[in-house]
Amino acid sequence: MKSKEHSRQVRDKVIEKFEAGLGYKKISQALNIPRSTVQTIIQKWKEYGTTVNLPRQARPPKLTGRTRRALIRNAAKRPMVTLDELQRSTAQVGESVHRTTISRALHKVGLVQNGQEFQSLDVQSL
Repeated sequence: MKSKEHSRQVRDKVIEKFEAGLGYKKISQALNIPRSTVQTIIQKWKEYGTTVNLPRQARPPKLTGRTRRALIRNAAKRPMVTLDELQRSTAQVGESVHRTTISRALHKVGLVQNGQEFQSLDVQSL
């Protein structure tokens, strides 16, 4: 899972230090950020000539990884739980999503609704 983006000032400082002749490791230690992050910032600067955050490639997912894992745990633990109940539990966490989104996320990991019960695709095929 990706972390938060660094501020424009931090990215500008990385480029400033790079142009001053410092290496990735020295910049990383000076700014207290990972060397791989320094490398990525410099590579993007070389390719696009800017340190501005570029537009993302696709729409961000509605469900965060944490909420998605909680839904999967919930459905696996309680096979008779309904999509409406799962939808209410996500709303309590602060993420309002449609039942179809929940169903799609569960189906993606192999949990399908057979009547009113969630079953693993492996169990269903037996």
